[in-house]
Amino acid sequence: MPRPVVEALLDVIRDWGADRLFTCPGSTEAAVLDALVVRKDVELVLTTHEGVAVSMADGLARVTRRPSVAYLHANVGLTNGLGNLGAAQLAYSPVVVLNGIKASSIQAREGFTTARRMRDLVHQYVKSDWQSLTAEAIPEDVNRAFRTAVTEPAGPVWVALSQDLMESTADVAVPEAAGYRFDTRVGPSPDAVRAAADLLAAAERPVLVAGGELARVGAIDQLVRLCEQLGAPVLHEDRRAFERPGFPTDHPHFRGQYEVGHPLVRRADLLAFLGARVFNEFEPARVAPLPAGVPILHSHTDPRHLGMIYGVDAALVGDQQLTLAALSAALPPAPPREVPPATPLAPRTPSAPGGPLRPADVVDVITDSLRGVPIVGDATTAGGILQQRAHQHTGDDYFVSSSGSLGWGMGAALGIAMGMPNRHVAAVLGDGVFQFGLPALWSAARSGLPVTYVVMNNQGYAAVGAALRRYGGEAVERQ
Repeated sequence: MPRPVVEALLDVIRDWGADRLFTCPGSTEAAVLDALVVRKDVELVLTTHEGVAVSMADGLARVTRRPSVAYLHANVGLTNGLGNLGAAQLAYSPVVVLNGIKASSIQAREGFTTARRMRDLVHQYVKSDWQSLTAEAIPEDVNRAFRTAVTEPAGPVWVALSQDLMESTADVAVPEAAGYRFDTRVGPSPDAVRAAADLLAAAERPVLVAGGELARVGAIDQLVRLCEQLGAPVLHEDRRAFERPGFPTDHPHFRGQYEVGHPLVRRADLLAFLGARVFNEFEPARVAPLPAGVPILHSHTDPRHLGMIYGVDAALVGDQQLTLAALSAALPPAPPREVPPATPLAPRTPSAPGGPLRPADVVDVITDSLRGVPIVGDATTAGGILQQRAHQHTGDDYFVSSSGSLGWGMGAALGIAMGMPNRHVAAVLGDGVFQFGLPALWSAARSGLPVTYVVMNNQGYAAVGAALRRYGGEAVERQ
């Protein structure tokens, strides 16, 4: 049945199960704000900064695995949200970004808060970018955006909605969202599965490396089954790519985090990277991140990541649940194999009485106190220690940005708490993250969500200092 444009838009959002709209609004959003005075099927979640709106939507989408909506204001709001949109992209988070832009008649005149190339601003951070051209097209365009966001590999999308079109009184058709929701997963070919299974069966010392993609698509149980079937140890993917745990840290096969110097990596005769990136580079590698001569098996939902940097001996493209199930079924029966023992964590020596606290001291207290509490880890310089010490049983126990966008954890923790209504959430943050994400405290106070923020204050630009020490120039000489 035809509906006024703004009502049709909200119908589409509701029909896709996105019952919250995160926004830091401006004048271009007036029609939507007014409609939500009466409508209660979509909750308006106000923020005081667009970066918070995006990270809250991202956090909610990550934990619910359903699409969420951030509504940004004009070019200024879009640019404020781009840093955290990059984090959503890396996590394959289906965030639908609606961008309220100025009326069509003034866009070409470089009017107030307009930009000549809005799509260029956002293009590299989304799967799809489009500006609705007519009022009648808005429901269809937004419906298509939802479908694109959830189609695997999932990810954020962007639709620009000009003020004059949104304020149109014309009645428009509303698509039936049910006809656009379907299973978009694909599995690897039988030949690819056979080649990968042969590699695994022939290996005597295979090491499985679990990536965050396993948690996103719910494939952790399949990896548990596969590692037990093989009698193989499992590592989390390397720290730079880590976004959430792809394997429980309390499982007897868990052996830490991937590093090329890890004892199990050094002795491995096969490395299987499952739902992991190989690799998310921080700087040009000074030490090769893969051991020479070791065969590589790599699987991922996103084909862009296979062979992106390093060649592989077998590759599996497809949903990781389907992929790991196919691998398990293709493996021949084998006698039980003993998993190499874990290397114990080095004991922590206590700080000197009266001396300053070290990051490790604080992290130990936090992780011991927060067993069973989901943690958002966004502390750059203490992040490695936190990942080692945090108790990660499911893919929803620990969340990391992996994007380098400061401030993400402040808003993401609120979105995650919305998606876990019966659990308390803790955000362990660096002081830089806290300062960049400070507007999220307004949203935290207004919502009353059960989130505790812990700030690791290192009183300096610690990451920059580490880079200068690696560089070894005048800054180090004059220190």
